[in-house]
Amino acid sequence: MSECCLIQFAKRPVAGLVKTRLIPELGAARALDVHEALLRKTLNVLLESDLGPVELWWDAHWDDADAMQRFLIATVEPSHMAQARKLMIRYQEGADLGERMSHALAQGLRQSQKTLLVGSDCPVITPDYLRQAMMALDHSDVVLGPAEDGGYVLIGARNITSLSLCGMAWSVETVLQATIARLGDAGLSHQLLPVSWDVDDYSDYLRWRQEEERSHSRVD
Repeated sequence: MSECCLIQFAKRPVAGLVKTRLIPELGAARALDVHEALLRKTLNVLLESDLGPVELWWDAHWDDADAMQRFLIATVEPSHMAQARKLMIRYQEGADLGERMSHALAQGLRQSQKTLLVGSDCPVITPDYLRQAMMALDHSDVVLGPAEDGGYVLIGARNITSLSLCGMAWSVETVLQATIARLGDAGLSHQLLPVSWDVDDYSDYLRWRQEEERSHSRVD
């Protein structure tokens, strides 16, 4: 059993079905580019962290396995290719997002002492942030990475035997508080990481672009 399993939830990259809130300003093709860029960034951060096995959980099956393989080869940075050879591909199961997350966390904890689950929308997650989350689980049953919009960009657990996230309302400002309430009802302790943010709408996209430009300027 490994110490930590890292799970990334991702939507299959199909134009018109991803980053739909960006389509009015960017169009379906450009919104797809944004989705793929964020997915790529997140996956490489998980691989770079080297905290444990990485699993990519798609929301829907790929009809063409070869196309998925080509996508992953193009997605993983050359420096992380060795870790990527151990990358596991799985598919989300459940009637809603909460059920799918609960299922994935439970599966992760069958093979690891701790499991961290992230989405593919937060461009500022770093290996250090993941390490903070893993260390928080030394003292708490669950760790959450709050987002500025009232949700969270990360959930990690070492014990979720009595927790259910099924039937929750998502994409609302009360997601984090509703999750904390459920943790309390389940008798599970939790710890919060520093607040972060993800790319949902056009203003988030512009913020991300500005952050990227500043980062490139510092490197130059």
